[in-house]
Amino acid sequence: MYKKIVVAAFSIVLSSLVVAAEFKAGEDYIITGAGTANSGNKVTVTEYFGYWCPHCNNFEPQLEKWIEDKGTDISFDRVPIAFSTRGKNQTLAQMAYYVGKQVKKQHSVDSAMFDFYHKYGRIAPSFKDLDKIKNDPQACTAEINNLVDRAEQQSADANRSFDVARVTDFLMSTVCDTDDRGWALLKLAKSARGSIRDEDTLKGILAVAGVDTNKFEKRLASFSMTSALKNASKKADAMGINSVPTLVVNDKYRVNAGKGFDHMLAVVEYLIAKEQESKN
Repeated sequence: MYKKIVVAAFSIVLSSLVVAAEFKAGEDYIITGAGTANSGNKVTVTEYFGYWCPHCNNFEPQLEKWIEDKGTDISFDRVPIAFSTRGKNQTLAQMAYYVGKQVKKQHSVDSAMFDFYHKYGRIAPSFKDLDKIKNDPQACTAEINNLVDRAEQQSADANRSFDVARVTDFLMSTVCDTDDRGWALLKLAKSARGSIRDEDTLKGILAVAGVDTNKFEKRLASFSMTSALKNASKKADAMGINSVPTLVVNDKYRVNAGKGFDHMLAVVEYLIAKEQESKN
């Protein structure tokens, strides 16, 4: 029996090594050419992301669970990216991250920013009068039914499938049944057309996230903010970041989501083990 257990265990280990061997530089990850991000016992994993990025939003729940599962085995960091300098949207989103970090409200800022862009920003422009439907549940239900009917007809005209029940449930929970936080983000998203076009919109989102905005303008114009944005740009350039979300291990290895989130995390775990082994 013991012999069988040993053989089975060896087979599992061997199988994992075979899978790991399939991860190749140039195919599954890129060697950045930079030095290690830390000299301690923990391996540093850095996510390069943008609140405005739909893939980052979709990845967020899985990433949070993965970080929780890794516990204290790694040191995790994030760097917000601005690929476009046209308008203020991506730069102001970067600033939101650093404000959240400064005031130690990172989680609530993350949640408010992702929700502004991807939960409320997508649907808010479709509603004519948010104040009216907020105070009249029947009017809210009627407007959602009208929206769903139009969307269903458009899908039929384009020969696309459309899940009426799922879309209706989503809109009802996101709009008619939402809380004060949701209504505030809906109104901001409608006014700003789903994008952060000015500092006032960002100020409103951060207020919803529970940030004290009395020193808001000073924070955005501060030396520490300017330095943080410059460092983010410098790091992204050094790591060769050209898409988000991207994970970087010890500043040595870059892994993007081109083959899916599961694959990206599997490669990162392989690289973490590789780095840990190199220290032993």
